[in-house]
Amino acid sequence: MWPVKQKLRNINIGAQAILVLLAFLSILFLHTWLALSIFTLVSLLIAVYLGLLISLLKRLSPIVYLGSVIILLHTLVNPHNRHFILFFGLEGFNYGLITALRLLDIVTVTQIFMLVNPLRNIISALSWIHPDLGIVLGLVLSILPVIRQQMEVTLNVQLARGLRIGKYPWQRIKAYLAVMIPIVIKSLIRAQIMAQLLHVRGYNSNREKRKIYWNHTDRLVIAGGLCLLLISIVYGK
Repeated sequence: MWPVKQKLRNINIGAQAILVLLAFLSILFLHTWLALSIFTLVSLLIAVYLGLLISLLKRLSPIVYLGSVIILLHTLVNPHNRHFILFFGLEGFNYGLITALRLLDIVTVTQIFMLVNPLRNIISALSWIHPDLGIVLGLVLSILPVIRQQMEVTLNVQLARGLRIGKYPWQRIKAYLAVMIPIVIKSLIRAQIMAQLLHVRGYNSNREKRKIYWNHTDRLVIAGGLCLLLISIVYGK
């Protein structure tokens, strides 16, 4: 991470967050697979420059798999398919490819931002928007692994009690409801206990927002993001 910090040491994390938001808006204005592919290529080149390509590709592998499934499903069952190669619809392939690339681009931008900045810095920087936003995000992220572990334990317990998942969708929905209902109840109880602990420890919102001081590099980064958004609006179609 040292080379990354050296390259980005003059860019405020708030400016990076605004750039990510502008990149998200730019992705939404891109409506062709070629434009989205160019955005993906540029994002990967940025990852190479920052020395994050290997870590990024490891995090993107599930999204690539999900995108492949999206393309396959739209190719086979999209109702707008009019032209076919064998039983593969061209219209569905085009729509699925655009959807998969848009999802890939959004996740790529997010992962680059997360890899560049430690999570504690992101949570700390969010306090300039609202003093409570950082701690809310921190609590949510800290509770997610607990919920995941609880889901695995609950599923194993229900299977030991004779739960059968079944082959058909309605059978699977019924089975997962038997797992999700205890998880939701336990999560609500955990959230109530956490709120009581914060109250007992004297946590309150009577705190000042964190101030961010913008330098010339930050302004150039935001201006670059605005230019990207403008190019996407004009040429994205």
